Amino acid sequence: MKDTESMELIDVDLFAEYLEFQVLPGMVAGAAQAVLPGIAEWTPTKFSLDVEFPGKIETVEFIRSNGKKAVIGGEVVPPFYNFLGLDKRNPNPPLVTYDVFDMGAEMILPKPIKLEYKDVLGDPAAWAKFAVDKFGAECITFHSLGIDPGTLDWPISKSKKLFEEILQAVDVPVIIGCSGNKKKDVEMFTELAAISESEVLMLSAADKATWEEVIPLAVKYDHNCLLWTSLDLNNQIKMNKDALELGLPPNRIVMDPTICA
Repeated sequence: MKDTESMELIDVDLFAEYLEFQVLPGMVAGAAQAVLPGIAEWTPTKFSLDVEFPGKIETVEFIRSNGKKAVIGGEVVPPFYNFLGLDKRNPNPPLVTYDVFDMGAEMILPKPIKLEYKDVLGDPAAWAKFAVDKFGAECITFHSLGIDPGTLDWPISKSKKLFEEILQAVDVPVIIGCSGNKKKDVEMFTELAAISESEVLMLSAADKATWEEVIPLAVKYDHNCLLWTSLDLNNQIKMNKDALELGLPPNRIVMDPTICA
């Protein structure tokens, strides 16, 4: 804009509550002062956006046998778009689930976490109750890391016992986490899904190595199932279709494509 002394905009409407002109030092030095006095008046108006979104995210419920539940999904507009004045509202805020580990006392944890949870790290049931009572946790995720042969190689019966104790200790939904060892995880899901048949919880997770065994368990015992893929949208779509063909309803599917988007 070295040779430009003025700029003229024709038939342009500016809608803003606040307007700021910035010029770099030494460049068009008087531009801001020259432009601002030319604005004769502001016309009051209310910004509105009328957009229809044809899709809707399924509503997924986690339900304890006592009737206590947590709900996710149900969105009809993009997340956090209420500030635009859209008439529709997404019914359920994001759900934060609190982690509880079966081998917390053996884990290397950051000092602030150890200080906060030091009295309950060795007792998953007490840990879960602590999260609910102190922090208001609406959902707990129980991670069975100790069954992995690469850690402590605990028998599945230990996970079963700890899981039953957690269900007795808290009245909020409990997500059934895994160790990462495919063989032991399928065995663990088989046991824990069966003893929580009266609940609607979630198996976390089924991936490309285990979905053929894990998804039928979710169908049989009417649990939700987390479908986990590694940054691959096509694999996520395929796994969704496979889950539907195996009889898992859309309102029992939670996706984790391992990406914030």
